[in-house]
Amino acid sequence: MDQLTPEQQNKLQNFREFTSYNESDEQEKVLRLLTVCNWDLEIAVARYFDNDFPTLTDERPTYPISNELDSPFVRSFANMEAGSSSINTSAGNSTAPRALAFDDPFLDLIPKLPKAVPIHNRWKLQLGINTNNQERKRPTYALLPPVIFILMLFPKLFWLVGYGLNKLLGPVFPNLFRILGLRESPTDFPSKPAHTSKEALSSYNIKTLVNDTLGETSDLPIFEGSFNEAFEKSKTELKWLMCILINSEKDISTKFVKTYLNHDSFINFVTENDIILYVGDVNYPEPFEVGQTYQVHSVPYINLIANVSATGTTFPLMSIVTRYHNFETCTKEYAKKLVKRLQKIIDKYEPQLITQRYDRQEAELARLLRKQQDEAYEQSLLNDKIKQEEKKQKEEEQQRKLEKLKQEEEASKIKQKQELAFLANHVQSLSQIDENGWKKGDYTTIQLRNHEGQRTVKKFYKDQTLYDIFVFVECKNFLRVQSQELSVPEENVLDQLEVENVSLDNYEHEFRFELISPMPRIKFQADPHKLLKDVRELWPNGSLLIERIEDDEGLDEESGDY
Repeated sequence: MDQLTPEQQNKLQNFREFTSYNESDEQEKVLRLLTVCNWDLEIAVARYFDNDFPTLTDERPTYPISNELDSPFVRSFANMEAGSSSINTSAGNSTAPRALAFDDPFLDLIPKLPKAVPIHNRWKLQLGINTNNQERKRPTYALLPPVIFILMLFPKLFWLVGYGLNKLLGPVFPNLFRILGLRESPTDFPSKPAHTSKEALSSYNIKTLVNDTLGETSDLPIFEGSFNEAFEKSKTELKWLMCILINSEKDISTKFVKTYLNHDSFINFVTENDIILYVGDVNYPEPFEVGQTYQVHSVPYINLIANVSATGTTFPLMSIVTRYHNFETCTKEYAKKLVKRLQKIIDKYEPQLITQRYDRQEAELARLLRKQQDEAYEQSLLNDKIKQEEKKQKEEEQQRKLEKLKQEEEASKIKQKQELAFLANHVQSLSQIDENGWKKGDYTTIQLRNHEGQRTVKKFYKDQTLYDIFVFVECKNFLRVQSQELSVPEENVLDQLEVENVSLDNYEHEFRFELISPMPRIKFQADPHKLLKDVRELWPNGSLLIERIEDDEGLDEESGDY
């Protein structure tokens, strides 16, 4: 417990609250479970309830990448065939405390792959500081050439031995042979990036560079993004990551692009295995930083990275599964051989990735199942609450409908009273008009005809409006209908009705008919501002048809007979 970080102690406390496990009996097993699950509470809780407690293998921290890891012996030893059994664990970096591991003396004999890590972002902070495009000269050692010359006086065997060691161990110990003055090759990794200005970086596009080198558009699916983005995508999606570094200013890299990267078998290999392919030019800061992080000494350079372990019996980490950097011979035959070697390596380690994907899929399905169960339980609670509220809502809805109906009835009564008062006022006003004093030229004679052919002729003064004609028709129809219902003459209708004194300030009368001039056919509106003397169709005389307005249910029965 003392070796746990504060974050891990906090997660352990949360795990204890979720599961309520027995600390005295299950403390050690729970710590192993959290370690194998990379301290992911969601996965660990699911495995706890499934009683899936793993046996944690001691996963010591991977040593930093050293030059010796490039030796043929270590690389061949690291690429041994995986064992028949593998630990089903989720992808991620192990954060297991050393105290929880088994003290197995044979664990040190298990080969481990070199650890793969994302690069630092320090290269971004150095952009624009050094704009000198000339490559820094490597230090020369003035005393070494004379020493070598003296050694040449001895039998030729010494020189052949030194030359052979350079060819054999030069890629593994390049600095040693540079001190001896024996190693200076166009494939050497540069001492610093050549292009660091903002203009050069803004125009940098590795896909365009490859196409320009080939003189055609390449079908190679190069990842469009930074190395860290490709690294994170490979880690989270459990895919293979291939990192290729070239030096565009060297002929060997140009031949490499034309021979290897443009080979059909290589393109098919990357596509069929769904490999995330990162290609970079070490003359630019980010690829240069990748080369420094992975201690690349010569380019072109290829490596394969995946979240696997060397034997499949230890906890998987993002590791460098294999790497190649000797491409002095660029032929199609060597390209085919490289693809075959890479395919063998992928076939060997792909089962580990498949297992991890399956475990992750199972964990995700379990999480979704628990989520659905929780949602179903919450939904059942909501249903009970809804049922309790439905009755209350129905009662409230009925109460609101009754109140609304009551308000509508009240409004309808008020409107009827206002309509009756409106018509009564205008009937009285029309009866008080004296047409005997009107002279010819001061009035217009208008003939009104309804749909039944009944005709009415009425004089209207020149200062009256279209609205007055509508009011006259409405009042005429009102008197006719009331006269028939009350069985009294039209002039006695008002005496038989009880007209209340109500306010007409906000009242707007709705005319349920239209007035239309037949020749030419013009439909008039009840405009209170349009004087009759200004209406050419109605001055000094005119003819109008009265047409009832139909509503959605047919003819408006309340409009009466016009």
